[in-house]
Amino acid sequence: MENTVKPRPLSRVRAMVECAMLIAAFMVLSRITFIRMPQGGSLTPVAGLPLLLIGYRRGLKWACISAVAATFLEMLLDGFYAPPAGTLWAFVLCLLLDYFLAQLSVVSAAGINRLIGQRSLVAVGISVLISQLLHFLCVFLSGFLLWGSYAPEGMGPVRYSFSYNASYCIPQSVLTMVVAAALFRAAPRLFARQP
Repeated sequence: MENTVKPRPLSRVRAMVECAMLIAAFMVLSRITFIRMPQGGSLTPVAGLPLLLIGYRRGLKWACISAVAATFLEMLLDGFYAPPAGTLWAFVLCLLLDYFLAQLSVVSAAGINRLIGQRSLVAVGISVLISQLLHFLCVFLSGFLLWGSYAPEGMGPVRYSFSYNASYCIPQSVLTMVVAAALFRAAPRLFARQP
């Protein structure tokens, strides 16, 4: 009887192994926290950078698959925090904004870099900045749509969400941009598209 299973191309296997290693790096870095916020969110040292590298090296398809896998792993290991509004809509919106879209926004840097069309320090910086802004937008929207009930008295949910999420997203964005720029200067091949 003939073997009907076709071997996978070596480049696909290499891509899967590389993505698995970078997801593992993401999981390790996301466990190191400088600041843990009381209602969720934390300042982690460049945890999103491995997912960014997947996007740069393997493209958006691999980056999105990896971001979804990393999100599931993160939810399994860290737990899931359901929003205070106990509706199905709030639950789905929380999953989308706080978990899946927040991670997918990070890998958007690869697509943005492709649109810019060049591989330079400025292009990497711009794409990382935009991806971090998209990440902030996701957690900001979630903050005032779902978690606004935690706002202190006299402070509206929009202002509360902005200040709460900015307190850890801005330092994390700056750290990610600085480390991505330093990594690009030291090893630009890490950001090169792989076959």
